[in-house]
Formats: sequence, C-alpha cells, structure tokens
Amino acid sequence: MDIQAIIAQVSAALADAPEKIKDFVTDPKGAIENLTGHSVSDDDLSKIVDGVKDTVGGGLGNLGEMLENSPLGGIADSLGGLFGKK
Repeated sequence: MDIQAIIAQVSAALADAPEKIKDFVTDPKGAIENLTGHSVSDDDLSKIVDGVKDTVGGGLGNLGEMLENSPLGGIADSLGGLFGKK
C-alpha cells in the first residue's frame, strides 16, 4: 500500500466534497477505507491522518484543530512518542 497515494486520494476527495470531513473526523479509518477501498492498519492510519492534515488542513476549516478534538486527538502524538518523534 502506497501511503502517499492514499493521502493524495483522501485529500482530493475531501477537497472535492468538504461535507465528508465530518466522516473523516468522526471515523477516520472508516472514511479512509470508504474513500480508497483499501484496508488501513493502525500504523498506517496515523501516517495517513497526519498526511491529510498537512495537505488540506488549512484549506478545510482548520482540519488539524478538528482532529485534535476527535477520537484521534492523541493517536499521532502517542505513536510518535513510541518511535522517538514528537
């Protein structure tokens, strides 16, 4: 699975249909799988969410802030801590 291709596909889908942001925020794994047709592991989920936030965050009503207040709030930070990243 090419993470960058999935990030690009999800980012494009969210930019084309901003109403899907709610699905991405409430159930990112399900939204990504629905948008791409690919199963997503927890490790990949964190990478994809971070990539989408970086790609479209500013253009979609501060997606990063919305994600911080979602169930994903600390996942990326927690995983980053496990691998020595912050």
